[in-house]
Amino acid sequence: MTNFPTENGKGTYPYVILPFESRMTPRFIQAVVKGMTIMLKEELKEATTIVLPEAKGFLLSVLSEVTGLDITLIRKRNYRIPSQIVIEQRKVYKDKEGKNLMYCVGLKKDDRPLIVDDIVSSGGTQVTAIKALERHGYGIVGIGTVYERGNGIANVKKETGHTVKGLVRLEIRDNRPFVPRVLDTKF
Repeated sequence: MTNFPTENGKGTYPYVILPFESRMTPRFIQAVVKGMTIMLKEELKEATTIVLPEAKGFLLSVLSEVTGLDITLIRKRNYRIPSQIVIEQRKVYKDKEGKNLMYCVGLKKDDRPLIVDDIVSSGGTQVTAIKALERHGYGIVGIGTVYERGNGIANVKKETGHTVKGLVRLEIRDNRPFVPRVLDTKF
């Protein structure tokens, strides 16, 4: 864990360095994939594509191999093509212009996206992605995350009406990451 300065420069916030940002064993990856496929079993039946936000979420692309579903990426790169979906992400840190834009390219008109991410902390990434995709006519079939932290899952529900399913609850205690529970994957 490390502390990052807040946007206004008036303090810091704890940033947890997850396995997705460091070293992962094959066993860890297998456990995550198995847990996600069990937890999101019904949503995976309905989905036509798994939508992964950049950058650590990309590591969950291994779900494609297990499920047979395509992966659609949400990237920070602007391709400047008319069909891309622009997502203004809410983050503590912003780019030089004071924004944090992301872009989704490759969705088909009849896609039914399942959004999967590595962590939901504030819920900002998920809320903005859901709203942008729904504005373009996509019906989100579900949202899943490996880690839940903070009030993000409640924020997503409040702002979008969607329920996020998470595998592991992560908290900060005594300035260290703590896992009070691994969520039951017998959904």
